Amino acid sequence: MIVLKFYFTVTFLCTFHFTFISSYDNYLDRIPNSNNVPNPCNPSAKWYGIGHIATAGAGARNPFGTDFAKTGRTWSTTLCQMDSDGDGKTNGAELGDPNCVWTEGSTPPSTTGISHPGVCE
Repeated sequence: MIVLKFYFTVTFLCTFHFTFISSYDNYLDRIPNSNNVPNPCNPSAKWYGIGHIATAGAGARNPFGTDFAKTGRTWSTTLCQMDSDGDGKTNGAELGDPNCVWTEGSTPPSTTGISHPGVCE
């Protein structure tokens, strides 16, 4: 019986962990240049948790993460035209999609000059 409980516990934890990681990757696929967002505090590093305060993701959301959740967790004209961090640049301009034309799975209009839409630089 103990072995069976152990098996179910391990299976549950592995499934939960896989689901969490898959969800995170899925969100990155929904945002242009999401794997290319620089860390404003360390420009040689990337900020992979683009919607979170923590650079690696998880935990509390930054303003962009809050807006992403409020707009259906997908890239849209509404989210693109917002200025989540209040720095005077739209989220689209910061993420290489200034005209809000990017669609999931396509190459963003620009892949250079990317900045963080959730942290005011």
